Amino acid sequence: MSENYTEGSKTCEYRKRYSMLRDEQSSWRSHWNDITQYLLPRRGRYLQGERNDNFSIGGQQKHEKIINGSAVQALKTLAGGLQGGLTSPTRPWFQLTVADDDLAEFQPVREWLHMVRSAMLQIFSRSNFYGAIHYIYWELGAYGTAAMFIEEDMEYVIRCRPMTIGEYVMALDARYRPCSLMRQFSMTAGQMLEKFGKDKLPEAVKSALNNATPDLRFEVQHVIEENKERDDSRGDYKGKMFKSVYYPYSGDNEDQILKESGYNSIPFIAPRWEVTGVDTYGNSPAMDALGDVKMLQKMEEKKLMALDKQVNPPMNAPVALKNQGATSVSGGVNWIDVAQGQQSFTPAYLVNPNLQQMAVEIDRVERRIRGFFFNDLFLSVLQADKNMTAFEVAKRHEEKLMMLGPIIERQQSESMDLIIDRVFNVMTNLNLLPPIPKELSSGMPIKVEYISLLAQAQKMVATAPIEQLVAFVGNVAAANPDVLDKVDFDEAVDQYSNALGVAPKVIRSDDVVVGIRDQKKKMQQAQMIAANAQPVTQAIKNTAETPVRGGNTTALDALLGAAGTNPT
Repeated sequence: MSENYTEGSKTCEYRKRYSMLRDEQSSWRSHWNDITQYLLPRRGRYLQGERNDNFSIGGQQKHEKIINGSAVQALKTLAGGLQGGLTSPTRPWFQLTVADDDLAEFQPVREWLHMVRSAMLQIFSRSNFYGAIHYIYWELGAYGTAAMFIEEDMEYVIRCRPMTIGEYVMALDARYRPCSLMRQFSMTAGQMLEKFGKDKLPEAVKSALNNATPDLRFEVQHVIEENKERDDSRGDYKGKMFKSVYYPYSGDNEDQILKESGYNSIPFIAPRWEVTGVDTYGNSPAMDALGDVKMLQKMEEKKLMALDKQVNPPMNAPVALKNQGATSVSGGVNWIDVAQGQQSFTPAYLVNPNLQQMAVEIDRVERRIRGFFFNDLFLSVLQADKNMTAFEVAKRHEEKLMMLGPIIERQQSESMDLIIDRVFNVMTNLNLLPPIPKELSSGMPIKVEYISLLAQAQKMVATAPIEQLVAFVGNVAAANPDVLDKVDFDEAVDQYSNALGVAPKVIRSDDVVVGIRDQKKKMQQAQMIAANAQPVTQAIKNTAETPVRGGNTTALDALLGAAGTNPT
């Protein structure tokens, strides 16, 4: 954009900041442009200039650099795997609870948390969320940074607007989290009329509407940042935590604001794949694979050239045939005067490419590219609903899950946490939450636990050492039972359940376990006493029932008879 702005105008500070952040982003744009050409030709905006928005040439062929599409397919698999593994539309991927374990088990609280989660999942399904988040995963795997705007919608509760790389710039807060976002995009005159109202429009837009050209496009800039001048006493946008300002990209009136509003929670997400130091933007699998991707296209090009020269080589021919209508077309006939000797076409040189070796080398590069995009893991994730559990995924891909662990945690903190918080805030604003139990009215924070397939598989990796130890001790105990005293099995169960994220109420506390075991000991002691007393009782019974003096009188009869005799 133009850096000619008027000091003191309403948009001056926004334009200056955008220009500065755009300059800071310049070192990334050439890299992003290479990725766009070799992997995502339809993505990316303003990578070569502020007016290069691709709308005027949107239908043109842009795949000139892509001969072999293996890298595109690998990126597609990555995006699909992230969708199925982190935010699957077919299964719950999070649950809500509270920090107080006892309160979390209280029936009204449990029911309320379940109703809220069900309502949120329904909102995600009815809105465009899952399509938008899939777009974000494409951008994340390709460029290492993605961004999506989440706005209130009166029909579907939320409306997601994913952005492509180069369309936005952003800044970080003191904890190096994305906190401000400025974007530039195109809108038609009709769209601007619908969103901002006629009175707010620039004269050029009004002229387009008056001339019956509502589809003419204009550039707009949008600023979302923390409202550092927030007035808590205000009920309008000036009392919100974040402010939003739309203004024209260019125009004579720099005091013209198209729309001002505010949000109680951050209205966008800007997740990054992997971050180096204090960088604003992230690194990506596509950046790591870009060298191999370029080499793959070069290898395919050379292979096709070799095949072309083998099938249709350059030819030598006598001058006498130059004007005789000679042909090299398959099936054509050249009439030759044999009296003048051999007057025929011959190849200038013979090309015999080793196609098998070429195929082997190309396959090696393709496999490396698929490895950069974690395709083995994500293909398993995509098939898991039918064939594999989270435990099986973890066992087969433990090493890859460990490598992917920091990426999963970053997506949870920079993406999913903010999405759930934003949707919860929108539901609060629109009075869509069920009545809150009085036990939660004190404002106790709600915790989010992720139960997606990848989140569960990641936790399963941490349980492997425990399983190995218990199995080893079990084998040794067959020869030496005393070794069982070496392991605290109660603690092993606690550690295992924590790694799996099992609800605390499923595992009994140590105090409860001690009480149960004491009760068992008392029952066992009572059973032992009863068992030891049984032989004595039986002996007494047998003695009492034994006949004495060879008659029919038993010892018990004699005893009773003696007891009944009245002495004189």
